[in-house]
Amino acid sequence: MNKIKSYVFNAYGALLDTYLPFEKYRDELGENALVIYKLWRSKRLQYSSQLSLMNQYTSYEKIRKYALDFACAVYGVESEDIKNQILKAHSELTCYPDVQEVLTTLKQAGMQTAVLSNGSPQKLNSTLRHAGINELLDGVYSTEQVRSYKPSPSVYEFVGEQLGLPRNKICFVSSNSWDIAGAVACGFHTAWINRYNRTPEHLPYKADHEIKDLSEILSLE
Repeated sequence: MNKIKSYVFNAYGALLDTYLPFEKYRDELGENALVIYKLWRSKRLQYSSQLSLMNQYTSYEKIRKYALDFACAVYGVESEDIKNQILKAHSELTCYPDVQEVLTTLKQAGMQTAVLSNGSPQKLNSTLRHAGINELLDGVYSTEQVRSYKPSPSVYEFVGEQLGLPRNKICFVSSNSWDIAGAVACGFHTAWINRYNRTPEHLPYKADHEIKDLSEILSLE
């Protein structure tokens, strides 16, 4: 993709492995650990979208907790200690095995690299430092700077302005197809990392590329 000058990643899911806290506490969560994780993910999106529509912007850290409380309640997990440990572990994630090599290669090729996330700036920067990839990123952008959440157009417009590039010179890389749809609608080039064979959204805003792991972006045309 010779025309691309910058790669922007969603942090949680594209770069950082978000399932690790649930794997760590699998014994405490029981056989429903995976479904609790999936419900937590979907509820975070629902709550952020719902609160945005209500014009009630709320810290994403609160949304993260509201969603986890709901998911745990559905499956009978009542321990506040376990929920607090999961939230703490979610701030201490590691990146997928290929991430550091890919970011390093992009930087060596003269590309800008950045993150655009719903996460709060403080938590986001702390987690990226913990994962050891903060120095491989030229920019870390949070939706809190816009006081709106993805997939609001204002979020993608904001990162384009910060990078100072036309949108078709930016490749937005996400593990969420709904996030990809938002970026496509705003004119970004896109690559969807579909590591787990998820069904794409049935919307007329499709990713330019669908890949199985991050390293594949290095060979896209």
